[in-house]
Amino acid sequence: MEKEKSSSHRVKELEKRIAELEQAVGRKQIQIDYLEKLIELAKEELDIDIKKNYDTPRFGGSGKTREK
Repeated sequence: MEKEKSSSHRVKELEKRIAELEQAVGRKQIQIDYLEKLIELAKEELDIDIKKNYDTPRFGGSGKTREK
């Protein structure tokens, strides 16, 4: 009988933890959606591309080399 109480208590704890995690995931998804919209608006309204463009070569300085 006590084992059943322990098992049912554990199940309730796990269900509570699942609900907490689902809420956390929901909050993070809202945050992601908000930031993606902000990036989209920056692109449209301000012509600023915030997302990284991995095809662009990195700037390596002035392009001048030191003469020896």
